[in-house]
Order: sequence, then structure tokens, then C-alpha cells
Amino acid sequence: MSESANLFRSGYIVDRRQDYVWFLGLPIVALVFAFVSGQYLPGAALAAIALWVTVPHHFVTWLRVYGSPGEFARFKERFIWGPVLLIGFCYLLLHYAPLSLVLIVTLWDHQHSLMQQYGFARVYDFKAKTGSPSTAKFDLAFSWVFFVNMLVVSPLFSTLWVRMLHEWHVPIGAAGVQVVHQVSWAITIVYGLIWLGHIAWTLRQGYALNPLKYAFLGVSYFLWYFTSFTTEYLLVFAVAHRIMHGVQYIVMVYYYNRHKVERGASDSVVIRFLSKRGNVKAFLLMCGAYALVFHALSEGHVRDFGFGFVGFNTNFDLFSYSLLSSFALIHYYYDAFIWKVRKKEVQEGL
Repeated sequence: MSESANLFRSGYIVDRRQDYVWFLGLPIVALVFAFVSGQYLPGAALAAIALWVTVPHHFVTWLRVYGSPGEFARFKERFIWGPVLLIGFCYLLLHYAPLSLVLIVTLWDHQHSLMQQYGFARVYDFKAKTGSPSTAKFDLAFSWVFFVNMLVVSPLFSTLWVRMLHEWHVPIGAAGVQVVHQVSWAITIVYGLIWLGHIAWTLRQGYALNPLKYAFLGVSYFLWYFTSFTTEYLLVFAVAHRIMHGVQYIVMVYYYNRHKVERGASDSVVIRFLSKRGNVKAFLLMCGAYALVFHALSEGHVRDFGFGFVGFNTNFDLFSYSLLSSFALIHYYYDAFIWKVRKKEVQEGL
């Protein structure tokens, strides 16, 4: 075996073909689709695309948690009381501090997004048995530093946080914004060099690397940075991000459940049926049906599901935002503890 083969070892989240399609190729496709649709589709249609991906990707979390007795038993109290408290929390903020609800959901969404890509990177190292004991900490810091830098320095998001500061009567001039940008870039560049140094140290210590992990992180951050630096249209970023984030998550949960069933884990009739080879259409139909049910429960207020066509009111009212926010926060909360790669119960499905 050559020295390079010892230093670089591939491992896949699903398999070679699926990983190249969903985890390496999809971000590029999502990027192109978002920019083309941003040129030719109305804003309501772009919001509809984001919603039709976001809502089903929440559903597969409920499917994994509440459709599997084993998964539910692991954190029973959290799965019962978490939704009650978070829905009540959103209801109160909706009535007394709606802008605070928007801010909380937005910030938690960003944290959730970077943590999902970090989590997939951890799976890549787990599947290939690569990286050093300290690799996870360095990768986590990389995710925080580079994602926050994108939010701070990109033209798309700079406009948002500068406007927010002015609305809070914290004026900041062009010189102040420039200083913030320079500091953020300095931190990012320095840490980027530290991260690369740690990779070199890992190799010198005899630990192998999984090239697919770094390719995956590369295309993920390319999508985020490219869209946030080249468009001033937030919905273009949202469509590209939601397609990458939502579809990758749906693929992950589908194969997680299937792996468990194929490896003999006891599960519910629903999970066993949906996890059978050839039943992926039933799985996707259930995701679509959930999106329709969600729309019905919102009493038709989430009219951005209508793609902006004639006859649809494109207003997104506070009730709809509260409903979507509640489910989003529950999803963020669950994902914070159900995907710990170090747990043997999770490894069973990986």
C-alpha cells in the first residue's frame, strides 16, 4: 500500500454515487438554480421553493423521532415537553415581542445551518476512521469562524446588521463598518492558517484524512460565500441554502432509517415500510403530504406555497410565521442532541 493511500482514506455518508450527487454536486446545482430562478421568478415563487423544501425537512425529523419507538425512548421527556414549551414561547413572543421572535429564529437558523454541515463533516471522519482526536474541535471552530465571517462581511448580510443597529439607535458609520470587516477578515485568515496547520500536523502524526470531507466543506462554504457576495437579493441566498440544507438533511434521515432497518434494528411498521428499497417514492409522497397538511393547518395563510401565481395572496402574516417558527425551533432543538456521532445509538444508523 502506498504512502498516499495511508494518508488519505475515503468514507461515504451513503455511498460513492449518492455522496457525489447529494453532498458534492447538489450545492452547485442549487447555486445555479437559485440565480436563474432569481432572474425569472417572482419573489413569492422563490419563497415558495424555500418553504416546499423547508417544511418536509422538518417532517423527516418528526418521522425519525416520533415514528421510531427506540428513538423516542432515548429522550422521551425532551420530545414531550420540548414542543409544548417552544410553541408557548413562540406564542408569547408573537404577541409581545414579534421582532424578538424573528431575531431568535434567524440566529438559531444560522447556528443550525453551520452545525449541520459540521455534523456531516463529523460523519465523514467517522465513516472513514480519519482525523486526530482534536480534529472535531478544530473543525467546529472553522465552522463558526467562517460562517460568522460570511454574515459579518458579505454585502448581503452587512446591509441587514447595519440596518438593525440603526433601528436599535446604535449608529455606525462607514468607517466603523470597515473596521468590523477588517477585524473579521483578520480573525478568519489567521484561523484559516491555524486550521490548515492542524491538518498538516494531523498528517505528520500519522492520522489519515478523508478528502471527501474537505470537498464537502468546500462546496458548502462556496455556496454560502458566493451567494452572499454576488447578490443583494436575500431570497436567492435562501433558495440556494434551503435546497442544499433541506435536501441533504432529507437524504441523511432517509438513509439513516434505512441503514438501521437493514442492520436488524427493531423499528415501527412505518419506518420499516418507508425504509425498504423501492419505497422511496412513498417516503417522498409522505413528505409532500405533510407539507399540504401544514398548509391546511395554517388555514391557508402560508400563501407563499402558491408560487406567486394568479389567485394567491402572497402576504406572509404573523400567524403563519409563528406556526413555521414554532416547528423550526423544535427542529433546531431536536437536532442539537439527536445527531451526536459519538453515541452508539446514532452510529447504528450511520
